[in-house]
Amino acid sequence: MLSDKVTKLSWVYQLYRLGQTSSLRDKPQQVLHAILEHIVEGFGANSGTLGLIEEDTQLLTIVAGIDIPDHVIGIKIELGSGILGLVAKTGQALLLNGDMSSDARFKTTVVRDKSSRPSSAMCWPLKIEDRVIGALSINRKDAAEPYTEIDLENGAVVVNLITVVVENTRLHRDQEKRIAMLSKMNDEIRSVNERLEDAQNQLLQSEKMASIGQLAAGVAHEINNPVGYINSNLGTLQKYLKDLFTMLDTYEQTEPLLVANPDVLTNIRALRDKLDISFLKEDVSALMSESQEGITRVKKIVQDLKDFSHVDEAEWQWANLHNGLDSTLNIVWNEIKYKAEVVKEYGSLPDIECLSSQINQVFMNMLVNAAHAIEEHGTITLRSGVQGEEVWVEFSDTGKGISQENLNRIFDPFFTTKPVGKGTGLGLSLSYSIIQKHHGRIEVSSEVGKGTNFRVWLPIKQPEKKA
Repeated sequence: MLSDKVTKLSWVYQLYRLGQTSSLRDKPQQVLHAILEHIVEGFGANSGTLGLIEEDTQLLTIVAGIDIPDHVIGIKIELGSGILGLVAKTGQALLLNGDMSSDARFKTTVVRDKSSRPSSAMCWPLKIEDRVIGALSINRKDAAEPYTEIDLENGAVVVNLITVVVENTRLHRDQEKRIAMLSKMNDEIRSVNERLEDAQNQLLQSEKMASIGQLAAGVAHEINNPVGYINSNLGTLQKYLKDLFTMLDTYEQTEPLLVANPDVLTNIRALRDKLDISFLKEDVSALMSESQEGITRVKKIVQDLKDFSHVDEAEWQWANLHNGLDSTLNIVWNEIKYKAEVVKEYGSLPDIECLSSQINQVFMNMLVNAAHAIEEHGTITLRSGVQGEEVWVEFSDTGKGISQENLNRIFDPFFTTKPVGKGTGLGLSLSYSIIQKHHGRIEVSSEVGKGTNFRVWLPIKQPEKKA
């Protein structure tokens, strides 16, 4: 082996180059194999094995081999077992010539394949200061040229050169594991943050609904009183006007009696024409009717807001879905009236057990989404029905539709197809959560360019244990 100094220097330089290769970062396993192959060749061996100690298990793992069975790579050896295990445990280099079965140091070693046993072998520990990180062995089958103690000492020098390279490879591998672990932790943290953000947004949405309910109660209290007396005053005023118009009619009937006083008659007729009493009587009646209609609408809006929020109903109650749907429709009418005609095809529904304010929130999201899906002007059709122990409410629009690749994601938190700033991507996610809480389901079908259909299924009666 290594017959002259020039050859030795060239061989050592090549070994150094192997340790400096950039592949150490990208393909450390190949570098270890190449180094072992270089040593086997340089020492005139037929085979070789490299094992590293795993810090967590303290077992020796075979990481590279020359002329050994493929299944050996990756196996784990207990420290003290076999040549590699003994050297890794003691930290002392070992020279073996002859039959190892007669060597007292290996009396407990099981020899699986006697035909492949080497006639001469050398094994060195890989040490960083006093810490053993692994072991390397090379084997020669030709008994005519056994290894000597001098070979063992020369090999120790070479092994010291490559130990740093091997340790760097191990450190690189450990670093990759830590990076992978940190990446996984980051993914888990990101996932937890998303779930927390989703929960926070749901909480904010619930708080917003509670605020709307409190606002509705305050508005109802503040508005109902003045609306009440305005409505009462308008009724009284209408009666007074009717009496005045009766009196005017009576005066008009007395005009023929004023013929003897032509000046007075002329003045009365001139004033009547100037004031246009006939138009005034008609217009005042119309104004009174419109005012009373306006007051009635204000009362209805306040009542719808109360019905929508159900501020006093935080528990599960039996509710009429059609009433909730109509109240919600009135609340969001400003979002819909310029975009769509609303068609109602209600079936006969029984009252269901639910949290009315939350179901109305689902209805609101469905109606607003349907309106936003219509680009110019279209139709929103509301249908309902009952099947077995469930009821269903359907929202169909003639909007732009949802593509198939997005259809499976529409209930994901923060997913939206709306332009930036136009939607949070929480409406359908919250709706889905609410319906799940009610032990129901949402079915959706859509066709791009034709429209979308959402059907909300709810049980008539909730299970005994409510979420």
